[in-house]
Amino acid sequence: MDYDHSALGAAMIRRLPKAPLTAKGQIRLPAIPALLEAHIERLNTLFTSFGRAFNEADLNHLREILRRKMEEGYKQTPYAGVLVQYETQGLPKTGLNYRVGLVITTMADEYAEWVKTRKPPLFGAHPDAKVMDLARSIGTPAEVPVLDIGAGTGRNTLPLARAGFPAGAVELSPDLVALLRREIESEGLDVKVFEGNMLTDELGLTRRQYRLIIACEVVSHFRTVAEVGVFFRKTAELLAPGGLLAFSVFLADEGYEPDPIAFELSQAQWCTLYTRGQLAEVGQGVELELVSDESVYEYEHEHLPKEAWPPTGWFADWSTGLDLFDLPREESPIDMRWLVYRRT
Repeated sequence: MDYDHSALGAAMIRRLPKAPLTAKGQIRLPAIPALLEAHIERLNTLFTSFGRAFNEADLNHLREILRRKMEEGYKQTPYAGVLVQYETQGLPKTGLNYRVGLVITTMADEYAEWVKTRKPPLFGAHPDAKVMDLARSIGTPAEVPVLDIGAGTGRNTLPLARAGFPAGAVELSPDLVALLRREIESEGLDVKVFEGNMLTDELGLTRRQYRLIIACEVVSHFRTVAEVGVFFRKTAELLAPGGLLAFSVFLADEGYEPDPIAFELSQAQWCTLYTRGQLAEVGQGVELELVSDESVYEYEHEHLPKEAWPPTGWFADWSTGLDLFDLPREESPIDMRWLVYRRT
């Protein structure tokens, strides 16, 4: 018989996925409970490629372990991961051993890694155009005390202080605080730094002192809409009557109602998502009235100097929701907005 070696070669290649292969490795998956079924599908596909397909009972067992671990991790931090370590059993066995563990990473850990591995300036070299425009619109710099919440390395705090605005800065990351204090000292600026989380810590801030409070790229770290309510109440207490609160926040477009996957995954992607209705609800009873609602992307693109746009390589996509949705920018159902409130 004459054999077609090309056809025989193809037949042997087809046989490989049906024969158990040996493999050893690990995979880290985001600990987002709403992604449970997506993770199960990914792992089953991976294990099947080794010839270790799971039956329904095996999948249910894995599903329950993953569910518990992801809920435990997500409760602590949206940046947690589940680490699945696996190894095929040696022939003639055809099974697979695996372990599921948690990797807990906090926001402070994330920023510490930024400081170690990223080239400064971490958040851009220019202040937000909206911040500087608002500050100048209120009055003479010396008469406009400003508080920068989530000041980071001072992208907004330092230019405000240089321009003569009495500036205070709140920052919870020790690594970012160290960089900020170093810059303040090197320039001899009069800036008071408050280290801690203003949502939970008593930082010794003076009530009714500030004519402008800013929180830029900060609300994207909040865990719940209830935390936005705490933020409203605390900032209202710190503002002088008629003072302004300005912050950036990711909002869903009208007609788009975020589901649990969108909300949970937005936290892990540093773009925690809310609706205008949610903000209005938690803002009830707080002496703040909304005076403007504008797109961060559009405002900064229009008002920043040409050499300052984009502020960072990641800003344009991130601020328009493309870190959460793999879509053309015009189709993204969310947008980062500049919201400005006046203390009544």
